Formats: sequence, structure tokens, C-alpha cells
Amino acid sequence: MSDIKPYKIVIEWCGEEDFYFSCDSTRSDIEKTGNSPITNEAKTFPFMAQAMGNVLRKLRKEHISFPFFLVALAINHRNLLHEIDQLLHLLHHHLEKEQVPGTFFCHISSSKPKLSSIS
Repeated sequence: MSDIKPYKIVIEWCGEEDFYFSCDSTRSDIEKTGNSPITNEAKTFPFMAQAMGNVLRKLRKEHISFPFFLVALAINHRNLLHEIDQLLHLLHHHLEKEQVPGTFFCHISSSKPKLSSIS
């Protein structure tokens, strides 16, 4: 198993529901350096994007019906857990193949990304 380990996760919203998920990693035996490689992914996780969009609205104190939010989570929990599992699988795959510390960067969208927007 790789000794590259995650140490910081950042979530940045870029719309009402879409967001960027990034995870910086470091080796357990060295300090983090400034120049680290970045892995880019773009994934469609509609249930995760919707849930995180609701979190953003709550953080901004915009109106959200909390009981409805809980019902939506309860109804969609299997799909949401499956999407979280897929994201963690991508992150673990990235960490296993890395030889040096870096950043895993993933754009999470509620709809299919345009082909031209993926590099």
C-alpha cells in the first residue's frame, strides 16, 4: 500500500449544486511541498450534487425546508451512498498510483459534463 495519505479536503461550489472536490496528499515521511501534481476528474453524481447544493443553501441561510431535505436524503440514501463510494474509490485509486504527493481534483456535477469541458 502507498504511503501517500490525504491530509486536506476542500469543497468549493461553482453553482447552485455543482462543486469542486479536491484532496491534497502527502507522504507520511516528508513535508508537503509547493509544487505538486494535480489529477483532474469530472463526474456526474446528481444525488451528491443535490445534497451538497442543499448544504450550500443552508450555509447561506437561504430558505430550505429541513424536513423535506431529510426526506429527500432518506429516499435517495442508497444512490447518495453509492456516489460517495464511487468518489472515494477514485480518490483511493489516485492515492495508490501516486509516487509523489499531489492533489486529486474532481468537478462534481448534477448533469453530464460537456465533452469539450473535459481535458
